[in-house]
Amino acid sequence: MNQESITLKDKLGADAGKSGVEISKSARILVVDDEAQMRALCLRALSDTVVAVETASGPEEALTLLSRNAFDIIITDMQMSDPRAGVNLAKEARNRWPQTDILIMTGQPSLETAISTLKTGAADYLLKPFSIAQLQTVVSKLLGMRRLRRELERQKLISHKLAEDYAVLQKLEQLKSGLIGRVSHELRTPVTIARMSAEAVKGEISPSGLPLYAKLDSALDRMQATVEDLLLFSKTQEEDFQITKTVVDLWPMLERLLADYRPLWEKRGLSVDLSLKGERRPLPADAELMKAAFSRLLLNAINFNRRGGSISILARYELEQISFVFTDTGEGISTEEQSLIFDGLYQVADHLTRTVNGLGVGLAIVRRIIEAHGGKLSVESVLGNGSIFTILLPK
Repeated sequence: MNQESITLKDKLGADAGKSGVEISKSARILVVDDEAQMRALCLRALSDTVVAVETASGPEEALTLLSRNAFDIIITDMQMSDPRAGVNLAKEARNRWPQTDILIMTGQPSLETAISTLKTGAADYLLKPFSIAQLQTVVSKLLGMRRLRRELERQKLISHKLAEDYAVLQKLEQLKSGLIGRVSHELRTPVTIARMSAEAVKGEISPSGLPLYAKLDSALDRMQATVEDLLLFSKTQEEDFQITKTVVDLWPMLERLLADYRPLWEKRGLSVDLSLKGERRPLPADAELMKAAFSRLLLNAINFNRRGGSISILARYELEQISFVFTDTGEGISTEEQSLIFDGLYQVADHLTRTVNGLGVGLAIVRRIIEAHGGKLSVESVLGNGSIFTILLPK
């Protein structure tokens, strides 16, 4: 058996450096040729690079080596003892090891030999005589293509795994939304009955019992608000969530909400400013849902604000869009949390959550409503310096 083996160095040699070619550190190459001089040339071309090279003097010896080890590239002469020896070896190698690339060498190029080479699935074709730099360039190209194929396969696996994970998340979201919807519906009736019963007995309560009744009434208010939030959240998260648009002027809606919530923001000592820029005009929108969006942004600005702080609401009417900007002087939101606050059931600042009621679905509801109108909801905030929530609606 005429076999030569070499484990190659950790850096490019002089010839490789001159050619500007870098070859993979983990590559294994088999050179097959019945001419010792050609095997020596290939060894010299690759010996100072960082691949492992083995040689064989013919197809049988090559197949013996292939049965022991896998190779990235087989460099084989087309004609050896048999004019089709290289072609037959290439076919056999491709059948057994489909991932191995074949590089055919020949000193008698012709259309027939080129066609035969391509039919074997050979990756490239090298004409004798060739230089060390030429061989290095071709080998480097083949190894680069192998790396690219491996990376593509890895990306496919990652994409497949991400698709599977996303499907699981979607299923969990559907289960969550379904559960929230069912629970909300189940709670709505008892809360309604409790409120009606409380109203019915209110006139029979003695003066000494009125403070206790006030606590009950407040608790029922919170329960009803929570149930309504859950129901609206469940509705807005449905895939077929739809809105009913009519031509509506949103400015009076903001004015009414500020008046309705006056007891809340005055209780916290907040100053509130509502201002208008541009020429006010109505637009197609779902009035009830926009009211729900505005009210939740306003309640957030009130509840998460500092005592004695301020709230400003700016309605800006421009040619191409209408924006509503809610600015508060509250605790602010960290950069890390800004990407999470629009997810359902997420609340910022645990120390605030203990003092502010709610389930953390308000901003998720607002974003879904605004997106259903073809608009966008964004936030700008610096921790400790308040927040700015901006609604952009198309004209």
